[in-house]
Amino acid sequence: QFKLPGGNATMDVEAEVRWLRETTSLHRSDGPHGMGVRFNNLTPEQKQAIEIFLKKRDSLFYDDE
Repeated sequence: QFKLPGGNATMDVEAEVRWLRETTSLHRSDGPHGMGVRFNNLTPEQKQAIEIFLKKRDSLFYDDE
């Protein structure tokens, strides 16, 4: 479950983590902390809300898949 920044509706979705970016004493990264997820079985309304949100932001990671 999560809320998109600027949104007020809680989304209850199924997702899988595709990548992690961490900065620890053992692992250094040039970018900010974060993770990429793949959403599964979104409703049309959830998909539209996420797509609108993503159009307003730059990607933190570009997957080669």
